[in-house]
Amino acid sequence: MFGRSSGRVFNVINVSYIQSRSKRVWVRKPLGSPMAKSKIFRIAPKPILPDDEKAEIKRLYDNYKNSMKSIRQYFFEQSLKQAESGEVAQMKHRLEEEEHNRLMEENRLENEKTAILREERLKMQAEKTQKDVLASLIKKEKEARLHDIQIEAILAKQMSTPFIKPENIEKAIEEALANPMNFNFAIDLDGYVYRGKDTSIEKIPEDKRERLSSI
Repeated sequence: MFGRSSGRVFNVINVSYIQSRSKRVWVRKPLGSPMAKSKIFRIAPKPILPDDEKAEIKRLYDNYKNSMKSIRQYFFEQSLKQAESGEVAQMKHRLEEEEHNRLMEENRLENEKTAILREERLKMQAEKTQKDVLASLIKKEKEARLHDIQIEAILAKQMSTPFIKPENIEKAIEEALANPMNFNFAIDLDGYVYRGKDTSIEKIPEDKRERLSSI
């Protein structure tokens, strides 16, 4: 592509630096110049990066890839929206409308089925609650009847106990004075009971002495 004249120009320009006013000014190597012969077989060492720096570079690169992917997807969708027109757009709209109607019908049927199941469940719960309440009422009624029977038995027992009536109070006092009761008693080591405060042990025969039944 280039002739001999152009090669001479590259050779003239391809210098390490040029001197201007007693100063060395470094110039850039031309883009078309080949690699220097002294660097042809030189292998640059691979830089060693810390682990945290590698992780940060990977994170930034992943973020860049995700961002570019999102941008490409966005422009692709926008292009599709702009491309859809006429019959294609109407067909898509009609399909979406049919799908929406189908889903609404499925939702209605599912709601009806759920309502029927809910009514059956509520009916069963109401019957169970009614049975529980009835059983509780029967139990309370039995307990109340048993309580009344117990109260009647206690009252009958109390009524059977002889009470001193007002018209018989004088007679009861006379009987109490005529038959005084002494509640004092003593017990010996053998378990014999001697009632009365002034009872003498020697005056009671051994065969007539009262003895505790538990001994």
